[in-house]
Parts: sequence; structure tokens; C-alpha cells
Amino acid sequence: MVMQEHKTKLIANYNEKNIDGIIEVLLSLRVNALQIAPELRKNLVYELIRNDIFNITENENFDFLMGILNIENNSLRHAITSLVSVIASTLKGVEYLIFKNKMTVIEKVIKVNPVIFSYNVHRF
Repeated sequence: MVMQEHKTKLIANYNEKNIDGIIEVLLSLRVNALQIAPELRKNLVYELIRNDIFNITENENFDFLMGILNIENNSLRHAITSLVSVIASTLKGVEYLIFKNKMTVIEKVIKVNPVIFSYNVHRF
């Protein structure tokens, strides 16, 4: 129920072009994820997927998520890529983010945060 409320707020803020509201919802979801023990975090990811937080499976596309990723706001980009990272921490999450084997989201996140991505790749 709480997850559905977050999704409703996220969609409403997006439709109203309320950047601060979008950020607030995304950060709330991320904080929830970080407060959960790592071994239980996958359950939260599964809830995010079950509730289709980014409307990927409902709409069978990435339009909603890509719309958020395309907004030129550094705080928003940090918030959305952080939540995408939480979701991508599980196999089901990766499958959700590459719905129908489309790498659209992954490619966009890499473009949004190229410095972070290249730093992480070169660390290994």
C-alpha cells in the first residue's frame, strides 16, 4: 500500500512538473532501501518491481522513466540514478530495467553519470 502511494505521488509530481516533489519521492524510496539490512533489501526491490514503480511493464515502455532521466536537474538525476542503482542490485531488478531486452535505461544512466561509471569501471 505504501509503495502504491509513492508511485501515485511520483506520477502526480511528474505530470505537474514538480521537480522537488519527484526528488522527494525518489529520495524517500532510496532512504527506505538503505535503512533495510542488505540481505532483506531484495524484498524492497521486488516490491518496487511488483508495483511497477516506473510504469515499465504497465506501459510496455520506458517513457515515464526516460522522461525523468531527461530532466535537466542535478539533484533529480542523482535521486533517480540512485534508485535505479538500488533496483539494479538484484537480477529481477536488472530484468525489470531491461524490459524486453532493451538497454535504453542502462545506456541513459551511463550517459547521465559518465564520470561515476568510468570511475567504477576503472577501479576494478
